[in-house]
Amino acid sequence: MDIIIAGGGITGCYAGQLLKRKGFNPLIIEEHPEIGKPMQCAGLIGRETVETSHIPFPEPVIMRRIDGARFYLGNEWFEIERAKSAYVIDRAGLDIHFSKGLDINTREKVLTFKKDDTIQVTTDKGMYTCDVLLGCDGPFSVVRKTGDFSVTTSFYSGVQYTVELPPEDDFVELHVKPPFFFWFVPETAETTRIGFIGLNPVHQLDRFLERKEINKKILNKQAGVISLGYGDIATRRIALLGDAACQVKPLTGGGIFYGMKAVEIVINHLHDLSGYEKEWKEKFGREIKMGLKLRKVYEDMSSKSLKRVFRIFKENKNVIEDIADFERHSSVVKELIKHPMLWKLVGSVVKEVLTYR
Repeated sequence: MDIIIAGGGITGCYAGQLLKRKGFNPLIIEEHPEIGKPMQCAGLIGRETVETSHIPFPEPVIMRRIDGARFYLGNEWFEIERAKSAYVIDRAGLDIHFSKGLDINTREKVLTFKKDDTIQVTTDKGMYTCDVLLGCDGPFSVVRKTGDFSVTTSFYSGVQYTVELPPEDDFVELHVKPPFFFWFVPETAETTRIGFIGLNPVHQLDRFLERKEINKKILNKQAGVISLGYGDIATRRIALLGDAACQVKPLTGGGIFYGMKAVEIVINHLHDLSGYEKEWKEKFGREIKMGLKLRKVYEDMSSKSLKRVFRIFKENKNVIEDIADFERHSSVVKELIKHPMLWKLVGSVVKEVLTYR
């Protein structure tokens, strides 16, 4: 069986490694000149991502272990402590590690494909044939567009600066600002990653740094786009994975965990990829759909309602601390069902989310 993977990011390279373990030799086609560049990721992942990976994470790519998070809205704040619940990673280093030993054509972009007895993939450098095509080619996936997959997709732009700012501790900071938030992610003893996702992200982030009176040296800047959505992601011989499939946590924009789990599922359905879609949706579809509805509520919420909900979470942070899951955000919402007091306080906001389909 001949397999082509469009995209040499972490999802594509992880797929390549797991396919090699099964005896295949997939061809990865990557448009950028180097694996790991450009880096378009905050680089914060849950401990579960590392512990359940079928390919061990090398110790050098784990830059810091995170013990919790502080949440801010105006002058109010609270913190959730979860020792070693997440890791800050060298994302470029991880991509490079996963790419080792794979057959990768860099500086080559997939342009289109046609389905016949085999799949004919056309790039800007030539044409290839394969039996299976895996689209790991990012938020603006050519495979998704050419294959006419019915995925309802929304795009959000983001930017992140690495700043010469020593972190105070091993806590992440999240400053609420719809449609997402500003973040501080401690990187090394001397540097912090600061970013934002939303409209005019560079302007918003620059203004935020001015308000916080942070005028430290910016060592580098990264920008990117995340894709949120839901829909059909596979046919019998073609499948979308990672950002191409909108396998992204709707509330935070993180996609590494979901992309890797999708790979682990798809390699068991190579003879009929529709089975991959069925299994993926059974395991993660409900989580994503709830997250999308929560996101809509969050984006449409008035400032007054946002403050009210923030205070509810602040007053019940011990509950959140006990049950929050870094990779499955619906765990907090599900817990609200068990706390009538929270139902009374939040009212229709929570009821709307819990009645999603």
